[in-house]
Order: sequence, then C-alpha cells, then structure tokens
Amino acid sequence: MIEEFNTVIKNPRKVITRFASCYPNIYRVAMSSLGYQIIYDYLNAREDIYCERVIYPQTKSIETRSDLGDFDIVGFTLQFEQDYFNMIDMLKRSNIPLESKNRKPSDPLVIAGGPCAASNPLPISNFVDLFVVGDAEMIIDEIIDVRSDTNNPREDIYDFLDIPGVYKPGEKVKIQQVKNMKDAWRPIYQIVTKTDNKKFIPAFGTDAFLMEVSRGCTRGCRFCMSGCMYRPRREVPLNTLIDTAIKTRQATGHNKVALIGEAVSDYSRIEELCWQLYEEDFQIATPSLRVESISDELLEIFKTSGMKTITIAPETIYKQRLKLNKPMTDKDIYKTIDRATDLKLKIKMYLLLGTPGETNDDVMELVNFLRSITSRGVRYNAITTSVNPLIPKPHTPLQFMGFDYDTLYDRFKKYSVRLRFKNKQENLKKATIQYVLTNSGVELNDLLKLGKKVSFKDWYKLANSINESKLKDDYHIPWHEIDVGIKESFLEKEYEKVKDGIITPWCESNGCYDCGSCN
Repeated sequence: MIEEFNTVIKNPRKVITRFASCYPNIYRVAMSSLGYQIIYDYLNAREDIYCERVIYPQTKSIETRSDLGDFDIVGFTLQFEQDYFNMIDMLKRSNIPLESKNRKPSDPLVIAGGPCAASNPLPISNFVDLFVVGDAEMIIDEIIDVRSDTNNPREDIYDFLDIPGVYKPGEKVKIQQVKNMKDAWRPIYQIVTKTDNKKFIPAFGTDAFLMEVSRGCTRGCRFCMSGCMYRPRREVPLNTLIDTAIKTRQATGHNKVALIGEAVSDYSRIEELCWQLYEEDFQIATPSLRVESISDELLEIFKTSGMKTITIAPETIYKQRLKLNKPMTDKDIYKTIDRATDLKLKIKMYLLLGTPGETNDDVMELVNFLRSITSRGVRYNAITTSVNPLIPKPHTPLQFMGFDYDTLYDRFKKYSVRLRFKNKQENLKKATIQYVLTNSGVELNDLLKLGKKVSFKDWYKLANSINESKLKDDYHIPWHEIDVGIKESFLEKEYEKVKDGIITPWCESNGCYDCGSCN
C-alpha cells in the first residue's frame, strides 16, 4: 500500500494547459529526483496550468488517471540513457503516435529535458518534438505560453525554436541556466510518500525531503558530464537554506534533510550549514562527497546529526586519478576512511575500471589498494564498493575516447576473483548499450523503435563502429549543435593532458583557466 500527501488537486476543466510530467523510470527513482519535484511544484504554482505525474510503467497520471493523449504537453525527464527504452514504451502504449512526423495537430506536444536531453538527445530525436536544454525555470514557461497560442504546435515549431534553450536537430542551441541561485525554484510542499513496500521507498527514505545547496561543479574531473555541462558552480545563500529547511519541514513533517548538489561538500560554508541544521534539530543526509573537502569537523557533524553512511569516490589508483584530473592522494583517502571508521560511520566507495591508458598492472595495483582500504574497515560490512566501467560522455574531455568491451570484460574478471569483500559491479553489457546511446547520432532512432528487442550482438557492433569513427581524423562529434558553455578547444587541450596525467588546478582556488563557462 502507498499513500501520498502534498499532491496538487485541480479541476482539469478550469485550466488552460494540462501538462503530463513523465518520469520513464520506477516510482522510487522518480521521487528521489529533485528536478522532478521542482517541475511539479513550479508548474502547479501557475493557476492556468495543471501538472500531473505519469511514472513508468504507468501511462496514466497519478492525480486523475488521465491518459497521456489527454494532455496538451507531455514532458519527459531524462536522467539516464537507459530510460529511453521506457520512454518509447510509454509512448507506444499511449494513444500518441510514436514518431513526431506522424502526430496530428490535436496530439500533445512531446518535449524532453534533463541531463540526457541537454547533452545528446539525437538518438531519440524522432520521438520528441522539442528538447529543453538547461534549467526548466528558464525555459518551460515560454514553451507553455507558445503552446497555448497555437492549435498546431508542430506546424508552428519555429515559434518554439525562438525560445532560448529549446532545441530540435538542425538548429543550434545554447544551454540556459539560473545564474543566481536566489532565483532558483525551491519546492517547499514536496510530495510525501508513506509506504512499507521497498519498491516505492525513495533513495533517502520516506522521512526525508530534498534541498538543493548548489548547482554545478568546477573541479574539472575529465570523465564527469555534469561537472563540465553545468558550470560555473552557484551556491544558495546560507540563510535561504536554513529558511527553506524550516518551511519544508513544516510542509512535509519530515525532520531529515538530504542536501543535493553536484558538489555538496564544496559548499563554501558547509560546516556552518550543517551545524545550524543540527541546532534546528534536523538530521542530515548527503549523496557522494568529495574527499578533498571532507573535514574532520564535517564528519563529526554528520555523525552527531544521525548519519550512518558516507559515500566517496576514490575512482582508481593515484597515477590514473591524475589522468582524470582528480589529484587526491592515497593519504587523503586513508585519512577520511580512518576518521569515518573511528566515528563508526559506514563507507560506500565508487570506483572505475577502463580509465585512459589503464594496464593490467594498474588493475592489480587497484586490487591491492582496495585491499589496503578494506582492511581498515574492522567491522563487518563497514566498507563496501561499487566498481563501474568508465563510459566516455559528451561535452567532456573523454568524449574523444573509445569503449573497449573485450578488454573491460577481462579486467572485470581479473578484478572480481581477487576480491573477497562485499562489492557490486556494473553490468558490462548495459554499460556498452549506454555508451552507444550516449555517443550516437540520429541514425540510432530506427534501431530504438525496436526497443529492448535489439540483441547485444548489435550493440557490440555499434560500439566498435563508434570506436572506429573516433579514430578517424575527420571525426565530428554528433552533438556539435549543442553549446553547453564549455569551449571545444578547452576539451581538446584537456584530452591532450590525459596521457601524461597533467593536472588542471581547481579554478576556485588557483584562478581561471578559460574553459568558457563564465563568459
């Protein structure tokens, strides 16, 4: 059984625009997404709009059980590339034609936003009328206003393309971002889920609300798409955060606050923020933290406030971390782990295989490094690991790098048999599919119409084909029409630094290195 509170109830007949906010993944994932909560709260703040949620595998809204075809606009939040299959499945099972070219004037306008829509939406461009590139607060109002003024949105498509941040293949677009976090939307009346069914419990539990402390990250990790796309880093003022937390607790009844951001522990007043939250009787939760910005004081605050587990990402051995522009030392990692275990905190660690120029000796060194770390976890299951293949992503320096399934298969096999502690491993076949979805162009649309029926053999061939294309002198990245603010020349220079492990220092402490994002 599941109950929800703070859902919005309106009369669909008394609004001008009905908006279906679709999340093509399961309920617990959808309700763990702050971006999804923002869209729901932001749109329903307008009296002329009724935003309802449609969450996979359903094709009817939670609020009124309306079919997707009943809405004026159907918007998909695309957080993960694998969700493309679910989006296509949702469209197939609705009464909306799958491809944009077959839709009638009376059919809803189908749009998509989120990280995947902003980075490289070309593989699904035949199924979506328009893509939102950037923060919803900056774009979505104008889309709704234009839609309410037309009876045939696809015939009047260029009216939408005049809106900054709206993209359709064949046109150039620049990402739109909230520049001052005072202007960012903060959902106070977040939806409260009550259930005993683990399938529906959000990531931070049924007793937590989400609060955004910042957007963007400028550390410059060369494999991180969000760290390249969403620069510069922008912080919410401390007083605003405390005020937001208190108001959201009153609205939700929750006493646990999950701090959200690409780089939460880089928040300039993180210790002060956490102490003030603790003094206001909040429990604190966070996603992954950066080792470089975890102080002893911060760990003590987390422990005092009731946190039980911290998550860090050592990634790989020191030599390979330098190639990724992540220069934390082994000493830094050991210090954080020792202090956390002293405080009886559990530790989750994320690691990568398939980093640039990685050798079999590097893999064995990584195994020994992990053994030295886990030996520090004296309590059973005090330290757990998740090891994933590195997938080159658009708009990062590693976008020019290939993905070698066969080599990774051998390395994962060698890695797994030499470790006896608790660890998780990414499914390598799924990672190969993600590589193809991330690095392809419009030619992939026809294949995706088949959905999950495509054999892995075909994905494997496509991955190798992309690898071969990247080796050619005339290789042209498919997503070149999308300007996320970071210079292509900067990404190329960063890729050249990878081989020798040359570090580009953090701009917030060492000065600007002209990546283009602040222009």
